[in-house]
Amino acid sequence: MSLADRIVSDAAAVFLNSDHFSETVTYYPHRFHTDAARLPRSIQAVVTRNQVATFGPDEQILTEFEVRVANNAVTGISSEELDTGGDQIQLAPRVGESVAKRSIQYLTEHDDGMLVLICR
Repeated sequence: MSLADRIVSDAAAVFLNSDHFSETVTYYPHRFHTDAARLPRSIQAVVTRNQVATFGPDEQILTEFEVRVANNAVTGISSEELDTGGDQIQLAPRVGESVAKRSIQYLTEHDDGMLVLICR
């Protein structure tokens, strides 16, 4: 097993393990007008809440969430299927609060193992 394979395996086994760091969120893929419906699915994610607050055009503070998921179309979100600005993730703004959908704004990092997304 190569180092890259080991890192991908470890990311799923350790970071995306709900007994350790991750939690279950719901991924809502955007439906393109020419494509068949893509159904929402529950996935494991590591969520960093309220990491960055930025001023929007109307000078409001916008809370951003950093969400790490497996780069995998079954257990996470594959980089090929990701539609920034269209896809959404449903998560709780604070642990224990009610969940709400957040738009996936952009992809900050990715490799064969994981995607790092910024959601608002």
